[in-house]
Formats: sequence, structure tokens, C-alpha cells
Amino acid sequence: MLVVHTCPVIAGSDLNIYLHDAEDSEARRLLDLMSTFDIVQHIDQPTHRCGGTLDLFMTFADYQLHEVSVDPFDIYSDHALVTCRLPITAGQAAAAEQLVRGWRRVDRDMLFTALTDSPLCCPVADDADVDELFAQYHDVLRDIADRLVPLHVICRLAACLAP
Repeated sequence: MLVVHTCPVIAGSDLNIYLHDAEDSEARRLLDLMSTFDIVQHIDQPTHRCGGTLDLFMTFADYQLHEVSVDPFDIYSDHALVTCRLPITAGQAAAAEQLVRGWRRVDRDMLFTALTDSPLCCPVADDADVDELFAQYHDVLRDIADRLVPLHVICRLAACLAP
């Protein structure tokens, strides 16, 4: 898992790995992985009818969950119901402007005509310079796009969660 955002990461799952069993190779590997990434497991009591903490809530060490509770097992299933409160508040939504084209509204017949009438549909000399051809390709397609589907600005709100 690679985290490139500064937002909290919470992983909760029924992993069916007995973390309390020092002889369990899967438990050792998971604990080593968690240690490497400074991840802590917040459940500290059995979550299964046969014992063992099989259901996990994990976060980075600097992110603390609140009111973690483990309901008795055998009420809903052989696993306990694990709940917690997440210390998350909604932050101010940030507006972001983007330049876009309305490609769905393009007239396909006009696009076909513009392409067939362009220099892109003319024969190319055998000794033509590849760099010039790429530049022509770019310029012609940009010109056609600007005529048929001009750029316009849209404003989107990007939701943000703050710990």
C-alpha cells in the first residue's frame, strides 16, 4: 500500500489471522509489515467465539480511533461486531478550475469533414521529416478541436476531510 495523500488511512477487516499467536507465521509477517509502516491495530480483545482477535482496525500510529467497542460474539455471528468513532471532520471544499472540451457534443460529420479536408489526409513525401510531421499532426488536430469543441472552464468542488 502506497499512501501519497495526507489523509488518514483506516483498514478494517476480518483477516482470520491470530495475531496473538507468536508461532503463527502469517501473524509474524503481518506484524512485521505493520511495524515497518508504523501501523497499529486498535482491537485488544477477542473478536471470535473460539478466542483470538481475528477482526482488525488498523491505522497509522499517529491516528487514534475513539470509542472502540467489541460487542459479544454469537449475537450476530461467530464474530463480534466491532465499532468505533472516527475523528474526522469535514473541511472546506476547495474549488478547482479545469479547462475541458465537450467531446460528447462534437458533430461527427463535421469532424470527419475537417479531418478529410486537412493536410493529414494528403500524401506524404518519402523524405518528409518525422519531427515536422508530428508537429503538423499536433497543430492540425489542435486547430480542429479548437474549432469544433472549444475549451471552456468548469469549476469543480473537491471534498476534503481533515483529521
